[in-house]
Amino acid sequence: MEVDAVKRFGRVVLLLLLLINLALLSFFPSPSLAAGGRLELKNHEKYNRLLASEEEAVAAVISSEEEVVHERLLRANTRDYGRYDPTPTLSKPPFKLIPN
Repeated sequence: MEVDAVKRFGRVVLLLLLLINLALLSFFPSPSLAAGGRLELKNHEKYNRLLASEEEAVAAVISSEEEVVHERLLRANTRDYGRYDPTPTLSKPPFKLIPN
């Protein structure tokens, strides 16, 4: 009889937790559940201006880095590396006669 009471209590607790979870999900839906996963932006213009200013800043940083790298490449001395002389390949040694 006590085992049935424990099982019944467990079921009641489980149902209660499920109801609480469903209530919380209905009051506070996550962005992935509400509106097909799309967030509603109240200030579209403000967001677009912020995005455009960030893109301009990133483009400016990239162009300045490219100028620095290009200048460094132009200053590089390419004649200080010597001539191209590949390492000799390992070839089969000549046949050596065995003395009698």
